[in-house]
Amino acid sequence: MTLTIENLPTEIERALRERASTEHKSLDAAVIEALARGLGVGPAPEKKRDLSFLAQGPPLEPEVIRALEEQRRIDPELWQ
Repeated sequence: MTLTIENLPTEIERALRERASTEHKSLDAAVIEALARGLGVGPAPEKKRDLSFLAQGPPLEPEVIRALEEQRRIDPELWQ
């Protein structure tokens, strides 16, 4: 099917062309994908893997927390 869209806002055209360029797709493919996504049809979007829990590290045991606090304590006599 061929569809002609008139009076397409400049910012939408620019965004579509940019997406097509960055994803190395044709403008037609970018438009079809954007329409499908916007209308909620077609394949489900890819799930992004959230690995932020790795940045926090494992939960610390109370003994480890106490040992770290002990190490971080400043001895005022050493800083005179």
